[in-house]
Amino acid sequence: MKIDWHSHVSPPEINEENRTPQMEIGHSLEVHDAAGVDLVVVTNAMHYVKDLDADRTLDAVRRSDDFLADIARTHPERTICFTTTIPNDDDRYLSQLETAVKEMGLRGVFIHSSHQGHYPDEGRARPFWELCRALDLPVFIHAPSSTFGEECMSMYRLISSLNRPFDECLAIARLIVSGMLERMPGLKIVGAHVGGGISSVIGRMDYAYELGDYVHFLGPYEPVNITKKPSEYLKDIYMDTACYHFPALVAALMTVGPDRLLFGTDAPALVPLLPGCVDLVNQLDIPEEQRDRIFWGNAAQLLNLDLDSLPTARV
Repeated sequence: MKIDWHSHVSPPEINEENRTPQMEIGHSLEVHDAAGVDLVVVTNAMHYVKDLDADRTLDAVRRSDDFLADIARTHPERTICFTTTIPNDDDRYLSQLETAVKEMGLRGVFIHSSHQGHYPDEGRARPFWELCRALDLPVFIHAPSSTFGEECMSMYRLISSLNRPFDECLAIARLIVSGMLERMPGLKIVGAHVGGGISSVIGRMDYAYELGDYVHFLGPYEPVNITKKPSEYLKDIYMDTACYHFPALVAALMTVGPDRLLFGTDAPALVPLLPGCVDLVNQLDIPEEQRDRIFWGNAAQLLNLDLDSLPTARV
């Protein structure tokens, strides 16, 4: 059995505008079937809302929810579909999120690690997190199309390969040190791309917290909103395995453990990398029970899936 946590599609008018026919659900299911993946968590990354105002973005969210709900109805045995939203205190967005889950059958929520300079640890996002906790929703944090520092990374696709994971790492780090995770235990947070590589820097976050005034020359550490070192909070966060680099996956495994990793591919859009994503998990030197948890068990538990209703595992 394999559940791909990380797969994107877009409404047909967006695919036509952006010349991305690979972001179509039929194509997605075809390539996942060829790779032996049984169930796909489908999200719309909605990179096209980057520069839209709040009203037009809300219209795009509603259109996306209709589109994803239709996929969920049409392919109930192959897909788990999420809503996409902006985490803020706008009642219209909160109402739409509740409608998407309670009435449209969407099973989780996708958010950008930042949106127009705002990050999900900010106070304006607290009503969003309170609603997600009340609804017991998994929240998938994924980079926007580009963010801070992009003016230095316009060559060689560095915005995609470096800038975007940086933003994911930063968003998770801010959720930790701001105290959001301490104040709101039980949130189901999943960081895309092994949390943007946060496992490689979490030790630095620990010493920034633990060394206190000894490293005053590195800048202030205030106000202190946490009572444990940051790595302890990171263990409460899930990460998908879409990283394309075996040592990065091993670092995540050693940092958060096998019960916090979810098999992911980012296909679509990155369809050619899908078989390699399967191989990365198969290369891990772990017991088969732990490998099964990464391939499907952790995702099934996070989504509260009825195991009896899941497709038969492929051999």
